[in-house]
Amino acid sequence: MKKEKRSPGSIIRNVLLILLPLLIVAALLHNAGLFKKKKQEEQNRDRTPPSIFLTRDNRYFVAPGEQYEEEGYAAYDETDGDITKKVEVSVNGDLVQYKVQDSAGNITIRFRNIPYERGESAERGESANAP
Repeated sequence: MKKEKRSPGSIIRNVLLILLPLLIVAALLHNAGLFKKKKQEEQNRDRTPPSIFLTRDNRYFVAPGEQYEEEGYAAYDETDGDITKKVEVSVNGDLVQYKVQDSAGNITIRFRNIPYERGESAERGESANAP
């Protein structure tokens, strides 16, 4: 028995006959909005980091040899509301770090220099989005 040679045109035609119905179904599903839901979820994802507010009493200074007493802080997120209880506080030398993460994974970090009697305190902050 002889094997028939297929022309390149007939191979392309057969591939198109297989792919064309799949493309039509995909287009119909796309127009029906089944793929839009995922896009909307991504667009509605919370990308705003929370805020940490540091309070400061200008009359408070730490005398040499005394331990720092927390001056106060609060954390708020647009979506989660008051998240002050989630703040992690750590002291390293003369620097206090405040770190909080909201339910979407957005992180904010603020720092406070401990105000010793001979100097002023400085505050700075950084924010980052979740992956």
